[in-house]
Amino acid sequence: MKIESTLSSIAKDVFAAANVMDAKRIFIDYVSSSRIKESDKVKMLAEVSKMSSLMQLHRYTANALLKYEGLGL
Repeated sequence: MKIESTLSSIAKDVFAAANVMDAKRIFIDYVSSSRIKESDKVKMLAEVSKMSSLMQLHRYTANALLKYEGLGL
């Protein structure tokens, strides 16, 4: 059984979203109800709520995976 991280489980849906509003809704709904550390959750939700383009949200999601899931260098 493979354990999937919180962010990687929604990344596919965020990247597949047709527009920025759908992608933001997916990200915000999932992160709001997740068990992510509260300080990280507040920071992530604040950043995502300010984004106005799908490309910004894609970039943020990818960078968050690297930072919060320990996938970075």
